[in-house]
Amino acid sequence: MDSFIASLKPQTINLDAFDDISSTSSIPLYFWYERTVPFDVLEASFYRALEEFPILTGHIKTGNDSRNFVVIDKNHLNLPVYTDSLCNVHFQTLKDADFDIKLLPVDYSSACKTPAPHGIIGRCMKLAEFHVLRMKDDSGMCIFASIAHTIFDGTGYDSFIKRWAEISKCIFAAQDQQDIRDIEIPVQSFQHDRSILETSKHNGSDAIEPEIRDILNTSTAIARWVAWFSPELRGRIFKYLLSSPNIQNYYVRLSNLACEYLVQLVQPLAEPGVSHLSANDVITALATVLFSQALHKAGRLNGETVFLTNIMIDMRPRVKRLTNANYMGNAVLINGTTNSLDLIMKGCSPQVLATVACSIRRIVDGIDERYCNQMGSLLNKNPSGCVDLAIQLTKASNEFMCTNHTRFGCYETDFGSGTPALVRPAFLTAENDFAIMPAHPDIGGYELAFTTVPEVAVFMMKSEYWKYIY
Repeated sequence: MDSFIASLKPQTINLDAFDDISSTSSIPLYFWYERTVPFDVLEASFYRALEEFPILTGHIKTGNDSRNFVVIDKNHLNLPVYTDSLCNVHFQTLKDADFDIKLLPVDYSSACKTPAPHGIIGRCMKLAEFHVLRMKDDSGMCIFASIAHTIFDGTGYDSFIKRWAEISKCIFAAQDQQDIRDIEIPVQSFQHDRSILETSKHNGSDAIEPEIRDILNTSTAIARWVAWFSPELRGRIFKYLLSSPNIQNYYVRLSNLACEYLVQLVQPLAEPGVSHLSANDVITALATVLFSQALHKAGRLNGETVFLTNIMIDMRPRVKRLTNANYMGNAVLINGTTNSLDLIMKGCSPQVLATVACSIRRIVDGIDERYCNQMGSLLNKNPSGCVDLAIQLTKASNEFMCTNHTRFGCYETDFGSGTPALVRPAFLTAENDFAIMPAHPDIGGYELAFTTVPEVAVFMMKSEYWKYIY
């Protein structure tokens, strides 16, 4: 710990508008392992990794201009929560139950369900939480890792976890030859400086959809009020808005064979101008149709005529200055496409699936460097516009949010005792959230994780679309 603190440099990191738009949620994953790593190895490697990710030790604050920033002060650190504890449940028991966290101790499973980063009244908001839970008879372990989305996007999250694992693996291999405190680990460089985005240098907004442009250019009274709040208070408000005692997590596996079949089924039906539909396009379209039809049958769409699919799009491949920068901040756009409910309710046909998939592909293809620059410029000019957009994303009943973790290589995360048996979201942010996860490499395909209420899940599971998959 002493060497870790000595390595820190006092600094202030100004957050970007893309960070602010994600400030109402966390990224929380479970990593399940069939073999354990010693306590001292994991802890030592954790603090070694923090040296390269000092932003996780800072205090998040809000300035008079409603912009957030992180202050790192070695005399007043805000260290992540780090816990290592024992459990009386055997790993095989959990594996046989498909890793149902209800079998875990209440204090563990409940601690890992906060849908938004927030501060307990009178205390500062922690930017990350890590809990290592060791199974009965040293039969395995679970590493729970949750990081505030306002600090990292999926790339930043994955980079920290992978770096922690990489250092742990080095120490684990060398621990018998020398004291773990003396093991030298080459330092890597990760970019936390948000100025690399340079969005303020770009003008114009003609590439932005009029609906989004109007939201970002117009500040409502409630948005200006909420934007003025401290991050802790804002987090508590969104925690209340996002929480529901009836929301449950559901998991469905989709094999590579089934996915390939779906793509082959809808590709010939693609609309003119759409030359290629990816597996992600088709899976997201499937989720759109499953959600919207089930919500309609459950009477939860309140007379809406369209259904909105929100997807997260990584700017790194599109913005040249980010490509090789190893940038850890939020560099994702939340963009959406609407589809007519009249179309979606026509039935469970490949044509409906193809139409929705094409609308998703057009959105993805339409995001280029100019769009990213203009969006960043708009967001940064009006901080309360970010809050307006977050409120819109929170309150709508006729939409869902889709995230994708397949490009991160979750199953390559080896802390020294082998790769994970399972990687799964601990929870998603709110009702009607959907995540595309990779399935274990030995199985192949995807694991689809989503949150909704039981009355909607019943209709989703009864959908005729499953006949194309199973």
